Amino acid sequence: MPLVHKPIPLINGLDFMIPKAIDWQDSPALKFWHMASTYGDVYQMKIGTKLVVVANSADSIQKLWCEKNVKGNNSRPITYSFHKILSKGIYTIGTTPMGETYKKARKHVSEKVLSEKRNKDFNYVIMDRACDEMIERIKDKQGRNTNYDKIIISSDFLKEAQYFHLQVALWLTYGYEFNPDDIAHRYLGDQIIECENKITKVRSHVQNAQDYLPSFLKFVIAQFSKRNLEIQKLYSIRQKYLKEFHDYVVGFHRKINDEEYVEDSSTLKKNKAKKLEHVKTSLLYKFLEKDHADIGSIEITSECLTMISAGLDNTPLNFKFGLHMLVNYHPDFWEEAYNDILQHYDDDSKRAYKECSIEMKSEYVKAIVEETLRHFSVLPMSLPREATCDLVYRESIIPKGTILFLNCYAGNHDSRRFPKPNKFAPSRWLKPTTDHDGKTNKVIDKSLKHFAFGVGSRKCLGGNFATRELYILFAKMILTYRPAPQLAKDIPPDISLALNMFPESLAIETYPFEIQLEERTMNLSGVNVISPPSN
Repeated sequence: MPLVHKPIPLINGLDFMIPKAIDWQDSPALKFWHMASTYGDVYQMKIGTKLVVVANSADSIQKLWCEKNVKGNNSRPITYSFHKILSKGIYTIGTTPMGETYKKARKHVSEKVLSEKRNKDFNYVIMDRACDEMIERIKDKQGRNTNYDKIIISSDFLKEAQYFHLQVALWLTYGYEFNPDDIAHRYLGDQIIECENKITKVRSHVQNAQDYLPSFLKFVIAQFSKRNLEIQKLYSIRQKYLKEFHDYVVGFHRKINDEEYVEDSSTLKKNKAKKLEHVKTSLLYKFLEKDHADIGSIEITSECLTMISAGLDNTPLNFKFGLHMLVNYHPDFWEEAYNDILQHYDDDSKRAYKECSIEMKSEYVKAIVEETLRHFSVLPMSLPREATCDLVYRESIIPKGTILFLNCYAGNHDSRRFPKPNKFAPSRWLKPTTDHDGKTNKVIDKSLKHFAFGVGSRKCLGGNFATRELYILFAKMILTYRPAPQLAKDIPPDISLALNMFPESLAIETYPFEIQLEERTMNLSGVNVISPPSN
């Protein structure tokens, strides 16, 4: 492979590998960022046999991932560990190389599930109910603190947020009503969470040395690698639960198309009829009914896998970190958000709780979401790209086939774009505006961009979906609870990487710690009835 022409600096060496990260300060994102002080914001290096270009600043990311390079920086490299062993030809949409399969799947799932129209018409109803049920489960665990004489909840919140996302994803994808209070459902949910979490740990594009070695060395390593055996086991577990959900929908579809079953209405018990209506709204059922002309089995499998796995860690981890920052460091921001929500609902907290999922009216809560996404940077190193044509960066030509690393953490903490980047400051996302009556308000500054969802032609297609999930979670929690006087002696750090249990993993996974909240006096929650979408 030809080398990138100067003046982009080159770190020579066929055997350049990133040492295994043991401590959070060994995080690949930090190492690449520190190297930028020597080699510049953009540099190239050889990792094994592969040529890699790394971008470590907001400006360089913008130039290489957008602007004139947007069409050429649009594919994913095929990696041995993830694509060959773990996925075996069936990938999430985000990890699929550029091609017709990717284009069809992205277009289809965007229209059917992830569009902003769908978010406003139906998705918010599912999110609203799942959040209400999450809060009810949290309340069941709370107790009165005798020293403080208040109702206090002390929780890690991560698992409950993961159940929340599973409820939303399984409903929209399969019409499957996941109930964490049911022992069998909870066992299945925990299995999915554990498997997808382990996949996140083994799929790092920086810490898998075998992905960058010649084929004959991969073969040799495969004979002795326990890691590959672990990856194969994860593949089998994932296929099992994906098949279970697939068969669940197919079973209903066959019954619906069985004339005797349809005519004999007595066989449709109330609970089965209810499940049937849920299934008929799902992504997979609609594919079985009428979407064959748009996509095939490969695309729908990719879409279903994407819906299950894509947000299972990311949304819950961001939610937990946001709670941590608000409760443990900025309780004043929590109350500011509370007051901002209420002003849109005539200071009626019950109405606010019931209606806050319909429209994202609070600009301050939206700012909290954006700042959480930026500050946390759940994927410190975004998924790699592969150039499908020559790219231009300043005076340099980056040849087709080059792998590109986006240092998301560095870009999101670039002081040239985000002054005082280590400060959690939702206000940075707000700008003043004047309405028709001359009243000054603050709204989200849409010109300010973070890289939490990637950027450019392969930006995460579920960004708006995840943002709405986080908005609903934060809004309802803020309306239900307030920060409690901290009972723990040691407050966890406010640097996301310092909270990471597994610095070698693809995503930041915070170590367990509890956050204390005090319940507000009035009972706001109540589970809503779900009606199917109009289309």
